[in-house]
Amino acid sequence: MKKYWKSQVPTGWGRFMILLVIILAVSPETALAQVSQTPPDLDGIQLTLQKALDLALEFNPSLKGYTAAENEALAWADQAGRGLNPELGLEVEDFLGSGPYNGFSSAQYTLFLAQTFQLGGKSAKKREAASWNAEIIRLEARLRAIDLRAAVTQVFIEILAARQEIALTEELVGLAEQDLEYIRRRVANGSLSPVEVNRAEVSLFSATMALDSAQQTLGTKRIQLATMWNTTEPTFGEISGSLDLVAPLRNWEDLAVQLDQSPRLDLFALEAEKRQAELALARVQGKIDLTASAGIRHFLDSGDNAAVASISIPLPVRNRNKDAIRAGQFGLEQVGALRQAQVVTLRADLASQHEQLSRTFLQATSIRQEILPASEKALTSANEAYRKGLFTQTDVISVRRAWFELNSRYYQALAGYQSAVVEIDRILGTHLSLSITTLENE
Repeated sequence: MKKYWKSQVPTGWGRFMILLVIILAVSPETALAQVSQTPPDLDGIQLTLQKALDLALEFNPSLKGYTAAENEALAWADQAGRGLNPELGLEVEDFLGSGPYNGFSSAQYTLFLAQTFQLGGKSAKKREAASWNAEIIRLEARLRAIDLRAAVTQVFIEILAARQEIALTEELVGLAEQDLEYIRRRVANGSLSPVEVNRAEVSLFSATMALDSAQQTLGTKRIQLATMWNTTEPTFGEISGSLDLVAPLRNWEDLAVQLDQSPRLDLFALEAEKRQAELALARVQGKIDLTASAGIRHFLDSGDNAAVASISIPLPVRNRNKDAIRAGQFGLEQVGALRQAQVVTLRADLASQHEQLSRTFLQATSIRQEILPASEKALTSANEAYRKGLFTQTDVISVRRAWFELNSRYYQALAGYQSAVVEIDRILGTHLSLSITTLENE
């Protein structure tokens, strides 16, 4: 009679031990990997540039595929280095003929094992040529990270600029509201025409519309920044940073020298190494391989057995792989030409960004040191004169518009300067250290 074990649900210490085993089975690395798949909630937290960069580098999906691509390339390199499989064969001779060979009674059966030996180190060279793909992918991942850092910093700069624009327009709205209240009082006591109320309302409406536009721009930029770390809602609070700090100008000659060490040019060096390895492989592919086989032959009519062995090599009459070698040499020349073209492009971009750096630096410093103080004084005087009836509304609005445009131009120059720094660092691959320092010090 068969006996069956009745399963029971573990209780007490049994349940505890099972739970403990499950917890220990999940390694800390696994748990961390599972948690880190979702960006953290930044509800109301003040955001620095460095924090934004860290979030983007950890959670931006554009970087996640490079690890898999690198592992794929390494796997293909391992596969390329594998030797050829041996061959097992069976030969049947002397059968289905005439006379004594009309059947299988006189047939000979040969069972053999054959192996082709690749000479010249072909397997090693195949693996070396394929392994350069992983190196190239690794550098491409680094360049993508540099581009991502630059993109995050650019949006961060645009948010700082939008925040300054809002502050300026809020001040204009406040002045326009004060004007409207002041004009209504004067209209009420009969010292001004009611037409002035309409003009003040239009001025307030215009300032309010400008404020709404600036706030919408800020909202859009915050969304763009949040998408950098793969979130849909910008839940973070205020961002910490300032556009006002500008570092000394960077010398053009020093930048041109640094360009030679740019990782963007390292990509061509890796490509050249890969082409060199492929050319070396093409050269050894032209060398002959050797195939050896050995086996046993059975004579059916006599029942005897005998050993057989053979060696064969291909005759390099029609194909010595010369065309592949020639193609590899042309490929090396192409890499050199492409690198030189990239140097020209990067140098032109670097010169353009350096020109913007110099121009915006001079604009920002001259406006801040010479023009802004005079504009602030003119605005204060115009507002006081307007309250005393010495200025018309048209005059004071003209002074305010000039003040607003000057301040706006000043912050545009600061943003342009910081953007040029970011682009220069992106071209040189210097990890934006200058931008982080200047933007995060308020």
